[in-house]
Amino acid sequence: MEFKKPHVGYCFPNNNASCYKLIYETDVYVCLYIFCILLIFVTIFGNLLVIISISHFVQLHTPTNFLLLSLAVADFLVGLFVLPFTLTLQIETCWYFGVIYCYVFVALGNLLSVAIIAHVVLISIDRYIAVCNPFFYSSKITLNVTKLSIVVMWLYSLVFTFLFLYFSYIETGVCEQSCILYGYEYSGFVVLMFTFIIPYSLMICSYARIFIVAKRHSKAIKCLIEKTQSVESSNSKTPKASETKAAKTLGLVVAAFMVCWLPVILFDLCSAVTSLSLRETRNALILVSEVNFGVNPIIYAFFYPWFRKALKIILSFKIFSSASSVINLF
Repeated sequence: MEFKKPHVGYCFPNNNASCYKLIYETDVYVCLYIFCILLIFVTIFGNLLVIISISHFVQLHTPTNFLLLSLAVADFLVGLFVLPFTLTLQIETCWYFGVIYCYVFVALGNLLSVAIIAHVVLISIDRYIAVCNPFFYSSKITLNVTKLSIVVMWLYSLVFTFLFLYFSYIETGVCEQSCILYGYEYSGFVVLMFTFIIPYSLMICSYARIFIVAKRHSKAIKCLIEKTQSVESSNSKTPKASETKAAKTLGLVVAAFMVCWLPVILFDLCSAVTSLSLRETRNALILVSEVNFGVNPIIYAFFYPWFRKALKIILSFKIFSSASSVINLF
């Protein structure tokens, strides 16, 4: 099937004062909206299952899982209040949801985006401490410490978003059906530092160190087993090995985040122009970045046996039976 290039029209064909929009063939619209509906469904339903699983089952109440729970809440809120409007905006290239929700949409979108970035960074740091300093992690990183970290992280996201929006302005009057956020001088550099350069540097450095240490641990365990040939020595290293395995799994979460968001970030860095001719490319890259909101539950389903078992219990409604919260998931 060969798709024709989009042509330029108006958001409202009979109103020349309305904004310009890219008009695609019907087949393209059908494919795009099917993709968007599936993505929204996976994002909302998948993250809701993660929220229920970690919240309900006592065995899953660990510091790392609480970080995953908070991240799932952020992704769930994006799927519910932001993603449907973002995807529609990228496809239609027009804002049809009114001035009031334009302000709500921009505020929520920025708040949740900053929160998700902060969560991914904190997960990287959590795995770095667990693998590289396991004794400190087991003694100091408690549930209360993790809960406090999550509260601080959400407060940071709220303050950062407030300051960013305070030093920016939302334009809704350039033409009808527009909802555009503009930053003042140097605000773009500040956002770039705190949402790209610093977070990505921390994630890359953390996981580079994690995999170096994990490789060293793997060699040490292998040598010890070969020397002793005893099951007991193998079991004595199980906690460390499990931390390394968890780090690799969550490394996929971090990698998925970076792969999904890096193209559109690099595009914005390389092109300060937002002309109509470049809008189609940027819209496609944004659609790729939005996939990240629904990909985490899929990663958990493939790599976490406890999540698959929790899903079976939830979807079979066994979760409503007495004492279901203390079922062994491992």
